[in-house]
Amino acid sequence: MTQQLLMAYDSTAMNVAVSDIVTDLGTTLTGVQSAISLYALVMAALMITGSKLGSRVGHVRVFTLGAAVYGCGALVTALSPGLPVMLLGWSLLEGVGAVLIFPAILSIATLAFTGARRTRALALVGAAAGVGAALGPLLGGLITRYLSWRVSFLMEAAVTAAVVVLLVRHRRRVPRPEAARQPSFDVLGAVLSALGFGLIVLGTLLASRYGLLITRSDVVLFGRTVLGEGAVSPTVLLALCGVVMLALFAWWEHHRACTGRDPLVRPVVLRDRTTRVGSLSLGLQYLVLAGVFFLVPVFVQTTLAYDALESGVTLLPATVLLVVGAAVGTRAVGRGRATRRPLIILGFLLIAAGTALIAFVFGPDASGLRIAPGLAMAGLGLGLCTLLADLVQSSAAEDRVSDVAGLSRSFSYLGQSLGIALAGALMIGVLLGTALDSVRTSTVLTGGQKATAEHTLEHGVQATAVSDEQLRTALDRQGVSGPPADELVRINTLAREDGLTAAMVAMGLFALAGAGLAARLPREPRNAALPLSRRRS
Repeated sequence: MTQQLLMAYDSTAMNVAVSDIVTDLGTTLTGVQSAISLYALVMAALMITGSKLGSRVGHVRVFTLGAAVYGCGALVTALSPGLPVMLLGWSLLEGVGAVLIFPAILSIATLAFTGARRTRALALVGAAAGVGAALGPLLGGLITRYLSWRVSFLMEAAVTAAVVVLLVRHRRRVPRPEAARQPSFDVLGAVLSALGFGLIVLGTLLASRYGLLITRSDVVLFGRTVLGEGAVSPTVLLALCGVVMLALFAWWEHHRACTGRDPLVRPVVLRDRTTRVGSLSLGLQYLVLAGVFFLVPVFVQTTLAYDALESGVTLLPATVLLVVGAAVGTRAVGRGRATRRPLIILGFLLIAAGTALIAFVFGPDASGLRIAPGLAMAGLGLGLCTLLADLVQSSAAEDRVSDVAGLSRSFSYLGQSLGIALAGALMIGVLLGTALDSVRTSTVLTGGQKATAEHTLEHGVQATAVSDEQLRTALDRQGVSGPPADELVRINTLAREDGLTAAMVAMGLFALAGAGLAARLPREPRNAALPLSRRRS
């Protein structure tokens, strides 16, 4: 559970330290956003493979290996001199470590317990994630302000090292399955699944630079223009290629199962409606969670000039209510007062209402207190939605635990990666459109100033999500002052507000889609102490 808490802390703590990381590493907001998204991309692409490895060589062994890799990644990230090394340590090594850890945690909890004890164990896994998410913004902000964001990763490395030592010294020795009895590993399935998930997320990452549907500028690859301005966006093309890869993956898994070979994911798992609909709902839950926890720190740091600690305090209502919602939901289900399905639907509806409240108060006159009610409501909804993981995993028969764990976690982290990427892409896209329209219709700027501003906006998208103070400093360096500088700052304020508001509204719409999807989950009997597989028999 310690690793679950650490990884949840890692994800949320990074959001409040974005500005400090950008300054320290000499990179851009888009660069850090890409690192965050690639971390989730690695997990989404490889989670199914990691889960399968656990079922073949032992979940405890895989968990130990994953913790060691994760700890090495945290150390590399803490010592990184620039963005490329940070991508290696955090996005790759920590991502691979998480791929091995997460399915192992769920599988161990599911296989080691039965009945009510299993429900409590899976609830504890969700609670650990909630506590980590709650500690992340506040503790991460505190460490970033008074020490450095690097200290957070050093702390992770130290704690993970202690976990590995304890595992090696005290875990029970589980005999490794004999090699002769092991069916061949589904290498092609692993490649196809990784390509499918990877291409979809890669396309989404490019949306902030080139646009969601139509290409805003030429796409140049190895010195050659592969897509001209006005063509179909690479986001659309890569997403379509990803869908094709996933379709091939599904066909290949069906083919292996029909020919008596061991597939990466048994097709029978996808025929179960709880697993299928629940995994998709998990994806939407994580998409909204990641999007909201990315947009709010960007807003308070660029509009209200909050530092990392103040950003963490601002997010506290959401993180605290997330833990409260998870605890209340688990208790209500455990005592037979409610079933998971209606609580999950209510959770998504609360998220939608909370994001609407947040979007309504976004603006230069906003404050942390004005955002708090919306954050609290969204956090409570996210807490209720943590019942999804328990619902999906409890529905798995014993011989399908690893398949369900890998599949559900893949959708979860695909959603997380898409959430950050889509939130950033929508914010940048709307921001850019508003800024360009305002520049073109301005009566203060001269023709030459308009042309310069338009060129900067169209070809320097990475620099558009900036605070007014940062923009004024950049204008001073270029010798722009007086009314033209004031006009450009006003345009930046208006465009940033429109971009953030549109992205937050989109998160609310995704939450409504999650409520509609959760409504398709099978109805449960009131007795929630037993796993679904037991209640069906």
